[in-house]
Amino acid sequence: MQPDKQLKLSRYILRQLGYQTFEDLRDNYNGQTLSITSMGYTSFAARLRTSLRGIKAPLIFMIGLLLFSGCSRTKTFFQEGVSLELARYRTRHIYDVAYQLHFTLPEQKEMPVEGVARIHFKPLKARHGVILDFSPGKEHVHSLTVNNDSTVYSVSNGHIYIDANNLVPRQNNVIEIAFTASDQALNRSDEFMYTLLVPDRASTAFPCFDQPDLKATFELSLDIPAHWTALSNGQETGTEEKEDRKTVHFAPDQPISTYLFAFTAGEFEVISHTKNGRTLRMFHRETNEEKINNNAPAIFEQHFAALNWLEDYTGIPYPYAKFDMAILPGFQYSGMEHPGAVWYRDTRLLLDENAPLTSRISKASLIAHETAHMWFGNLVTMQWFDDVWLKEVFAGFMADKMIREEFPEENHQLQFVLSHYPRAYAVDRTQGTHPVKQHLANMKMAGTLYGAIIYNKAPIVFEQLEKIMQPAPFRAAVQEYLSTYAHANADWSDLVNILDKHSQQNISRWSEAWINGKGMPEIAFDTDLATRKLRIQQMSEHEKNNFPAQFLGVKITDANKETNKTVWFPEQMVETKTEEDWQQPYLVMLNGNGAGYGFFRLRESDIAFITAHLQTLEDKNLRAAIYINMYENFLNRVIDSDAFFQYLITAIEHEAHQPLQSYLLTNLRTWAFNFPAYAKNIGYQQQTEALLWQKLEAAEADQAEMYFESWIKLARSPEGIRKMRKVYLGTLMPGNLTISEANRTQLALEAAIRDTANTDLTVMEMERTDNPDRLRRLRFMLPAVSHEKSVRDAFFISLKQPENRRPEPWVLEALYFLHHPFHPGQGKQYIEESLLMLEEIQATGDIFFPLNWLNVTLQNYHQPEVASMVNTYLDNHPELMENLRLKVLQSADLIFRAADNS
Repeated sequence: MQPDKQLKLSRYILRQLGYQTFEDLRDNYNGQTLSITSMGYTSFAARLRTSLRGIKAPLIFMIGLLLFSGCSRTKTFFQEGVSLELARYRTRHIYDVAYQLHFTLPEQKEMPVEGVARIHFKPLKARHGVILDFSPGKEHVHSLTVNNDSTVYSVSNGHIYIDANNLVPRQNNVIEIAFTASDQALNRSDEFMYTLLVPDRASTAFPCFDQPDLKATFELSLDIPAHWTALSNGQETGTEEKEDRKTVHFAPDQPISTYLFAFTAGEFEVISHTKNGRTLRMFHRETNEEKINNNAPAIFEQHFAALNWLEDYTGIPYPYAKFDMAILPGFQYSGMEHPGAVWYRDTRLLLDENAPLTSRISKASLIAHETAHMWFGNLVTMQWFDDVWLKEVFAGFMADKMIREEFPEENHQLQFVLSHYPRAYAVDRTQGTHPVKQHLANMKMAGTLYGAIIYNKAPIVFEQLEKIMQPAPFRAAVQEYLSTYAHANADWSDLVNILDKHSQQNISRWSEAWINGKGMPEIAFDTDLATRKLRIQQMSEHEKNNFPAQFLGVKITDANKETNKTVWFPEQMVETKTEEDWQQPYLVMLNGNGAGYGFFRLRESDIAFITAHLQTLEDKNLRAAIYINMYENFLNRVIDSDAFFQYLITAIEHEAHQPLQSYLLTNLRTWAFNFPAYAKNIGYQQQTEALLWQKLEAAEADQAEMYFESWIKLARSPEGIRKMRKVYLGTLMPGNLTISEANRTQLALEAAIRDTANTDLTVMEMERTDNPDRLRRLRFMLPAVSHEKSVRDAFFISLKQPENRRPEPWVLEALYFLHHPFHPGQGKQYIEESLLMLEEIQATGDIFFPLNWLNVTLQNYHQPEVASMVNTYLDNHPELMENLRLKVLQSADLIFRAADNS
């Protein structure tokens, strides 16, 4: 039956029964207002069959036919979360959305947050009603009107369904709802709070259309304690004070997605700085004035520089009315790019004195990344969250460009390689890898899309893309993309169409392999000395037209010379010729110049050359390629554990470049914690401790902290533990080390976990800590370092309650100690329960928390029994959502490899 005939017949039947709408029918017979799909078809049919006893059978049949046929197109609309079908429907039928929001924020975090939302929108058609998202549920909705009139509505599965009666098509409609917000996205502490609504948490805080392509303006007022300060996306327009409360008003700005709306309020200090007519403000809670004075000038200057650079590169002025930032203790992410109100984690921006170069570059890169989001992600936003990778790759790619100019003396190709390749490989080598662009059926799973493939593999892909297109055409395409979709939404295909216009290459076909394919290609080679030919071949299988073509930065070196050659590798096999002869022995690195993605299997002759000549190789890019390839070959069992350890010790002893030192130390910690040799071999422990202490004593001030952090993590001998105590007490101070408060706290905890005699250090540390946020953090973590099993058990049990899993960074730090490999009661008994909590962790935590929860739970184990626990969990939970299953496989990868080698 055609839909229009169904509609006419349904109206006729309802009139015969004495009703105007199906809502009226359900109200009368079910005693409540519920949508059909929210109840479930079977349940509703059973109720209807019971309720309509006595009505003629043909009429009942027609009603059932109409109910089921009419709802078949919308059966996913009332699922929990926002289904792709619901999002597409609303995008087609709703436009000109604007929010007027008011929240009353009590000073006591235990009291509820009350709110009022006035939602303006125009429906293309009125007859279907409207579906809003509000996950707290029916009891949190106190009143609702449409265009100032009461109306029929129902609340189910995180949605508010509003009847069509009072809606006016193609005209401005206003829904006003009084509600109580859930605390899930409000992040409330004793002295401050902040929202974090990405990706789908806006609907936990207020009723809305919680999808990225229904952009809207936001007008906000906050009723807060009089001594609090507030910040939001828009400019503050006024304040009204009354006794011990005040109301702060914020103006609407350009339309943004719901996940980008934000506000914070609490006890903050505010610093502002003006340059060339532009004023930035920084909200913070840091009590150490010296730390603020040491960091604030650079923070402001780096933001100013990033804004200027992006305006020049894009050709588009900064798109919003203001730019403020809040530096938040315990913030879940490194940063979050809300327009006009960027959030940062305090430890990422407020660095200690003599912070290592890697930390300073990381800080500058973070600022550049979040600033780039103002254009890439905010000005132009993805249509659906399956393209969340696109905003992240653009932000990271632009940040890398900016860092090149801010630190011109640094080797930025090396920095790019070290920042992205190891992290991308850490996922892409596992059974849990996935394409850059992933399928997303429902917004409630959007948080599971995030990870190293988005943040680290995608920038590598874009670097290759810019090389293929050349920088000028690539920039022109980016500018066209931004101007075409400004203050709107676009997906990857929209960008590809523009890229194809500006390139002689087939970008659509190229992207099919890199964006929709997955995994690390295995690339091998052979050489012919007589003809100087190099034959490169990809060993992994790929479907037709799905080969990941790329540039390889080949470097060939022998005892006398080096040869560099950029090779375009578009097919399964390619043959190239060099202009110079090579002499035995020689080394071939297919990624030696910093370009080339894959697993490059080393020959025995390559490993022998590295072992013999590593100390004499001057090229930092070549050494980076060697270090990365050696690690990957160790993981793939080309190099055994003992040989890899001796190579690491030699490399750490002789490497002088700080970023490369940092990478090698990371490899050493991974080898020590994730593989069994270190725990079993006292000689290895003594050799490691001695080398790290030697390097620590000889290091310059900005390198000493890096060695210190590795030493306190790896020291386990009685002498090492005694040194830890002496360093904490100040009776022993190696070299140029200056111990910051953060390092001092870490040292107290690391010493306490190794020996009960050092638990007094944690008491001393609490007495020495005067910052209230840092003191709360220390108190939170102390149960995890306790030597009493009952205390540790009680702490872990407390984490089963969502309210005890905040702030998330503190939880992760505590779990690190709970599972510490040197803890006499290492938390193996918590692994199975931690895995069983995963789905709830995903439902209640923020986007990075599920993977970080898995990582910190599994990262320090190598025993076969732990691998068996993981496999048993996966076998017993075949219904586990695919993205979470992949994350388990990612986190457990090193355990599987260690178990296979045991």
